[in-house]
Amino acid sequence: MNILKYILIGFIQGLTEFLPISSSGHIVLFGSLFELDNLLFLSVVAHLGTLFAVVFCYRKRLAGLFCQFGCDVGCVFKHKKLGKSEDRKLYLNLIFATIPTVIIFLLFKNLFEQSFSTKTLIWGFLISAFFLVLADFKRESDKKISPKASVLMGLSQGLALLPGISRSGSTLVCGMLAGANKQEVLDFSFLMSIPIILASAVYEGVKLISTNLTVNWLGIFIVLITSFIFGIISIKLMLKMVNKNRLFYFSIYLILLSLIMLFFF
Repeated sequence: MNILKYILIGFIQGLTEFLPISSSGHIVLFGSLFELDNLLFLSVVAHLGTLFAVVFCYRKRLAGLFCQFGCDVGCVFKHKKLGKSEDRKLYLNLIFATIPTVIIFLLFKNLFEQSFSTKTLIWGFLISAFFLVLADFKRESDKKISPKASVLMGLSQGLALLPGISRSGSTLVCGMLAGANKQEVLDFSFLMSIPIILASAVYEGVKLISTNLTVNWLGIFIVLITSFIFGIISIKLMLKMVNKNRLFYFSIYLILLSLIMLFFF
């Protein structure tokens, strides 16, 4: 039974991290339905699994970004002129997107930590459903990600720290509203999740170090592998659904889930 629960945690986190239905919301909902020891710790482990998933799917793109960053640092120290580069624009936009998310977290950290309740989840799920409806009806654009779009997506990512609000859904809609191409926005949304997932895992991990946890290494391995596998599936599925303008299916799911929670919780 414990093994099945570990598999279920990895499955929920992996599948919902990149689909626009809020992974934090589903983890909170799952935690309220089942009594699990160390759910927060296991959630941190599951987040690391999804981090590995996005790194795996975008490994070539990330390798190019790191190479470009290294070259730029070398040019700065050698006082050489920087040439034009799409990879440089991308990693700068990732920085622009990460900064507002971090600022929002630092300013409203206590609010976010106190907002994990079923009532908050209902409203969060409904807000996510509204974002998804907007995404499907937004007219397509051919523009690249701009600093303005990246900052707006960073702000929406900060909003998604509230449980029930989808990070991928809110960033996708805000990037498109800023005029960027849907596919560009989606790829950027996946990439901008890397520093935030890593930072949140480190933050929660440091808090948990001071507690006396009984570590089940088999459980950790199961959660890590399961969230990694289903994280990859989630990324592939999200790419397919966005390209076919089928995000409204997720909005219907979130509305139905909210109604069920309203009557039974």
